[in-house]
Amino acid sequence: MYTLVNFINSAIPFLLLPILTSNLSEAEYGIVDIFNNLSFIFIPIIGLNIVSCVLRFYYDDNIDFNKFLSTVTTTLLICGTIIILAVASFIYSTDVDIINEEIPNSVLLLALLFAFSSQIIEIILGIFRATERPLNYGFVRIVKTGLDLSLSIYCVVVLKLGWEGRIYPAVGVGLLIALLILLYLFHAYNVRLVIKKDYLRIAFKYSTPLIFHSLAGYIISFSDRFIILEFMSAEDVGLYAVAYQVGMIMSFVNNSFNQAWTPYVFSILKGGDLAKIKQLSKFNYFYFLLMIVLALSIFLMVPLIYEWFIDGKFEVDYQIVFWVLLGYAFNGMYKVLVNYLFYYKRTSSLAIITVSAAVCNIVFCILLVPRIGILGASISTTIAFFLMFALVYVYYLKSYKIQKIK
Repeated sequence: MYTLVNFINSAIPFLLLPILTSNLSEAEYGIVDIFNNLSFIFIPIIGLNIVSCVLRFYYDDNIDFNKFLSTVTTTLLICGTIIILAVASFIYSTDVDIINEEIPNSVLLLALLFAFSSQIIEIILGIFRATERPLNYGFVRIVKTGLDLSLSIYCVVVLKLGWEGRIYPAVGVGLLIALLILLYLFHAYNVRLVIKKDYLRIAFKYSTPLIFHSLAGYIISFSDRFIILEFMSAEDVGLYAVAYQVGMIMSFVNNSFNQAWTPYVFSILKGGDLAKIKQLSKFNYFYFLLMIVLALSIFLMVPLIYEWFIDGKFEVDYQIVFWVLLGYAFNGMYKVLVNYLFYYKRTSSLAIITVSAAVCNIVFCILLVPRIGILGASISTTIAFFLMFALVYVYYLKSYKIQKIK
């Protein structure tokens, strides 16, 4: 069910590629991609990543979940509002180009608003995952994406608004859905605008290291755009973004699986049945092989994807797509193992791992992009994702002694 929901949700923006690549210039598509990347980077910052603990602490029997949820929601609203007002004040009081002369300052504020709405929506999505309600989860995801992209098509194709026609609908729809989600939380879960100090301390102890973990993960995925923008141009960002979007088909696959797999792993670990934990261990190795085979299979279809879905002016060396596919294969392997660290609340160790991989990614990207262009960015991404997988795998073996129960 999660795979079907995520297939529909991910297929819509993928099918939008022909429309955007036909109606936007390379530079305009680059601005849209920078907006997307900024949004992802702001997600762990906007609410101090406190939303990340909703799914995990649903499984704690000694927590009053409704009061915990009230604390998380209230903290997110307060932190998000303060950050947005501070950034808006700074942007409208300066004439300096904050990001780059090719990227309007308004994109920064719009990305913050989008990240804020996404975190509110993520609260209810986490609850739906924990309570095993994929239809509710899918309804929220698909309605949001459907409204967003329908308005985007109208604004880009009919009104000819350029990059604004893609970004403004995304922000507007996100804020509308977030408002409806808040009303639902107040009604269905008796959420109130209060903060319980004990729960706030518990939530921050778990989620604060994940700020660095999430931020580092997004840096690995998206910092290459800013390095390309620095050494090359917005047009090159647009070319790379399209190739990356194709390569992220692998991300869709492993994210879809992980939506359902994470609650299942948590429930098995909570039960403590060694036979079932052993089955999880065996499945991990099968999944590793599946990721590699799937990445190679998708790569064979890349020429057809470009021919059928993407305007010719965006075509690049297919090696770029290959490296992105391989990188997200390693990312998929990492995700099935990282659930153990989440369950046992080893978020500090996880933060160290992802920050190390992010630094590696930036260093390799800065070294390779000036020499081999956007191909260097895709290779850097793969190296960073492999490093994350390798470090988590070592920690998985040493900390939980999985090899002893095989």
